[in-house]
Amino acid sequence: MKNLIWIGLGVGIGTVVPGLIPSSQQSDKPQTVRDFPNLAAGLQATPGCLGVQTFRVDGTAKQVIAAWFENRKAMEAWYYGTMHQDAMKKFFPGYSSDRKPFADFKDEKSPLLIVASVTPGDRPIGNGSNLHVAQIAIEGYSPIPGGVAFGGSFGPKELAVPGMIRVP
Repeated sequence: MKNLIWIGLGVGIGTVVPGLIPSSQQSDKPQTVRDFPNLAAGLQATPGCLGVQTFRVDGTAKQVIAAWFENRKAMEAWYYGTMHQDAMKKFFPGYSSDRKPFADFKDEKSPLLIVASVTPGDRPIGNGSNLHVAQIAIEGYSPIPGGVAFGGSFGPKELAVPGMIRVP
C-alpha cells in the first residue's frame, strides 16, 4: 500500500530529475502529489526519526504520512535537511519563513508525531505554487501519558510513552 501513497511515491528517475533542474528551466506543467520525492525514505533516514507510516483515508483521496521523532532536535533535523528544504523550494517557490517549526511547542525532550495530509486537486493551491491540491496540512502532536496497546500500537515500538500499558 505504501506505493500508493502520495508522499512515498518518489520512485524512479522521473521523480528525482525534475528536482535537479532549476525552476527557471522547468515547464509550467502542473505539479501533483506524484511529483514528490520519496519523503518517507528521507524521513526514515533522518537520525532520531523513530518510524514512518503512510496511508490513504478510506473513502477519500486524502493521503497521509505520519512520522515520529524522538524529540524536537530530530524533527528539526528533518525540517532543515536537504530533502525537505528542496521540496519546499520546488513546490512552494518564494515561500520563506523565519519562524521555527512548531515554535510554540517548548518541550525539547518529548517525542513528536508530525502528520502531513494532502488531498489532490484540479488547480494550484495558490501563493505562487503550481502544486495542484485541494488541501495540504502539516500538524504536530505529542503523546500524553497512558493508553493501552494489545499486540502493538499505531506508534513505533521505540516510541516511549509514559504509562502506556503494552500487552503482547
